[in-house]
Amino acid sequence: MMNNESLWHLRESEIPQALGNNTKLCVKKAQGATLTDVDGKTYVDFAAGIGAMNIGHNHPKVVEAITKQTHEFIQPCFHVMIHEPYLKLAQALNTLTPGDFAKQTMLCNSGAEAVENAIKVARFSTKRQAVLCFDGAFHGRTFMSMSLTAKVKPYKQGFGELFNNIYRLPYPDTHCDLNHFKSLINDLIANQVALEDIAAVIIEPELGEGGFMPASIEAMQYLRHLCNEHGIVMIADEIQSGFCRTGKFFAMSHYHCAPDILVMGKSLASGLPLSALTIKKSLLKDMPTASLGGTNSGNPIACAAALASLEIFKEENLADQAMHLGQVLRDFFNEHKKTCDFIGDIRGLGAMIGIEFVDHNNQPNPTMLKRFIDQSLHHGLILLSSGSHKHVLRLLCPLNISEHELTEALSIMTKVLNQLRLVAQV
Repeated sequence: MMNNESLWHLRESEIPQALGNNTKLCVKKAQGATLTDVDGKTYVDFAAGIGAMNIGHNHPKVVEAITKQTHEFIQPCFHVMIHEPYLKLAQALNTLTPGDFAKQTMLCNSGAEAVENAIKVARFSTKRQAVLCFDGAFHGRTFMSMSLTAKVKPYKQGFGELFNNIYRLPYPDTHCDLNHFKSLINDLIANQVALEDIAAVIIEPELGEGGFMPASIEAMQYLRHLCNEHGIVMIADEIQSGFCRTGKFFAMSHYHCAPDILVMGKSLASGLPLSALTIKKSLLKDMPTASLGGTNSGNPIACAAALASLEIFKEENLADQAMHLGQVLRDFFNEHKKTCDFIGDIRGLGAMIGIEFVDHNNQPNPTMLKRFIDQSLHHGLILLSSGSHKHVLRLLCPLNISEHELTEALSIMTKVLNQLRLVAQV
C-alpha cells in the first residue's frame, strides 16, 4: 500500500499545481470528526471539508440514504424525467429558508454555479446589469463568481478580463458605522453607478474566506430596505454559513430580514456535490423554459443525502449545538488570550468562529498562525486559516463533534498555544 509520501509524489506528478492543498496527507477513512490517513495516524477535523461536513463524516443515516438511492436510479437527468428526491428537497428548502413569500428552488452542482445562476435570475428579472458586492467576499472561481470574489491573488490574477458592471463596497461588519456605510453607498450611486442600473446586491451574512466577520444587523437591514425601495434583488450567499453553522438554520435569520435569493451548498448534501438557490417566485415568472438548468444538477443520490442531512440537523438539534459549541470555543480562546498576546479579535456567529493572530502592534500575524496550524497538525489536529492576510484561524469542526474529539482538539490547541507563548516571550 502507498503511504502519504508516495501518494503526494503521485499528486505532484498527475494533478495541476494550481489546485491548492492545506496538508500533504492522504485520507484513508473518515468518521464523525476524525480523519485517518493512509499511514494510520488519526486527526481531529476542524476543517470539515471547508464547512461541507456540518454533520460530520459518514453519518450512518446519510450513508443509508445514499446506498438506498443507488439501488433505485443514479441519474436519469431531471430535464429528461423528473424525480422525487429533487422535488422533495426543493419543497423542503422553500419551507426552511427565511422569507414569508412564495419561493421556488433550483439545484446545481457547486456553490459557484449557484452564484452564477443567482446573478442570471437577478439580471433577467430586473433587466439591469450592475451588481454590488463587498470587500473580503469569496463567491467562487468561475468567471462571474470570480469577478465578485474580492481577493486578486491567487483567485483572479492572470485570468484575463473579468465581468464588468461589478461594484465593490467595504464589508459592513459589526464595527460598521451605519451613517458612514450609507454615505459610502450614496457616493457610489452618485459617482459610479445609478440605482436604476443595479440588478443585485450579493453579501455573505458572515464572511468566510474574508476572515469570519459577521455583518452588522443594522447595515444588513438597511441593504434590505434599499433593495425594497429600488427594486434591487438581494442575494445572500450562505454556502458556508448555512445549515446550522451559525446557530440558526440559515445565518440570515440573525438579521430579521430575508433575501430574495438564498444561495447554499457545502453542507447541504454532507459532502456530495450539490448546491441550491431558493428564489422569490415572482422573480422567475418571465424566464423562458430551458434558460436555467444543467445535466447533472440535482443528482438523485446527492438529493437523497441532502434530505437525510436535513432530518439530522433537526433531530440532533444542531442549531442549538452550534451555539453551545461556539461558546465553548470562544471561552477557550478568551481564556488563552489572557496569556497569549498574539491572540487578537475573537468573533463569529454560533460555531462559525474566527480568531485573529496579531503581532505586538496588533497587526496581522500570519506567520504565527501558520506555526500554530503546522504544530497542531503535527499533534493531530487539522485547522484552516482565512482573512486577506491569512492571519485569521477559522474553526469549522462538525457541529455534532463528540466530547472525546472536542476534548482532544482543545488539549492539542492548549499545548501548541503554550509552546508559542513561550517562544513569543523570548
